[in-house]
Amino acid sequence: MAGTIIYFIGVYDTLDLFTLELKDAFEGMGYRSFVYDAAEAEAGKEALIELLEERRAEDGFACVTFNNLGYNLALPVTEENLWEHYDIPYINILMDHPFHYERAINRAPKTSVVLCVDRNHVKYIRRFHKNIMRTDFLPHAGVELHCRHKPLASRGIDVLYAGALPIYTVARMIPDLSSIPEVDGQKMAQEVLHELANHPEKTTELAIEEYLRGERNDISEKRIQEIIVNMRFLDSYATSFFREQAVRILVDSGIRVTAYGTGWDQCGWSDSPYLDYGGKVLAPQILPLMNDSKVVLNTMTWFKAGSHDRVFNGMLAGAAVVTDDSTYMRQEFTDGRELVMFSLNDIKSLPERVFDLFGHLSKAQEMADLGYTQARRRHTWKNRAEYIKECYL
Repeated sequence: MAGTIIYFIGVYDTLDLFTLELKDAFEGMGYRSFVYDAAEAEAGKEALIELLEERRAEDGFACVTFNNLGYNLALPVTEENLWEHYDIPYINILMDHPFHYERAINRAPKTSVVLCVDRNHVKYIRRFHKNIMRTDFLPHAGVELHCRHKPLASRGIDVLYAGALPIYTVARMIPDLSSIPEVDGQKMAQEVLHELANHPEKTTELAIEEYLRGERNDISEKRIQEIIVNMRFLDSYATSFFREQAVRILVDSGIRVTAYGTGWDQCGWSDSPYLDYGGKVLAPQILPLMNDSKVVLNTMTWFKAGSHDRVFNGMLAGAAVVTDDSTYMRQEFTDGRELVMFSLNDIKSLPERVFDLFGHLSKAQEMADLGYTQARRRHTWKNRAEYIKECYL
């Protein structure tokens, strides 16, 4: 056997889905598994410590987790960090921007490896989190339902968008803007959001820093990071703005869109006969819906050098995927060959691109088939597990 990998489940259904895919992949390579279920936290911790003590002489433990789950697991009595005490690699895959996890990253175990789904996130870690000695790019991956794929012509959903509108849940992230004495916080928020709307190729942290340096030349590196973290809600606002625009422009053009996730029923245009709102569902329930969709629509979570699991899930469902682009996506795919890519700067072209797919369904089928082949070859969690094994286990 290759060793034992420790996983965490029971906090977020989406992360559970990814975790179980990795678990299956690593077990296929000969690794044992220990699954720590958050629903049984104390029992899980006791069982884990017992396992580590029992096999302490063995060389071959690692933790593979998402979004800092279990980072602060501590020994009883001494409260020493468990991963440091047993010298276990803590491989932490961040599915969101690191500025959402400032506290956890600052207190990360010394054995941490932080893997980011966007190359800009790697740069952010290297610049602002010197305590993290190893960080790397690990793209999103997809999950496939093992069933026969229906041809596009016989699928019941025209366009599927599976994702919430963050603008309706982001209020808790907004700070007291008057608490930023260096600049006018309200003005900064408005101008940075305007900049992102007009230049959507920019990262949020870049737009914030450009504004700060345009106003002042005496703000320290540490303080710039603190302000970026405080203003990170703008990232969600920009994401939400373009996400709503993408769906609305299709609906207004007479293209039927089926949307899942919170917020779509709160839009001013939610009563459109071309919008079918399905509510909020768990991540595993989205996969069968993708398998019955002609087109799976994606907009990034403001990832400018990465991707999103919606892209690869849609491809592995045999659907025609339509997504905004990024530097990583342009390296991996060719627009019109494996999927359709559009620029947020040219979002007005989106209805025409989708109408073209419906009007040339046999061509769309060829594209979906190529996309499926490419995703299955390069963009599954098995692929990501192989990379982690090669580089970090």
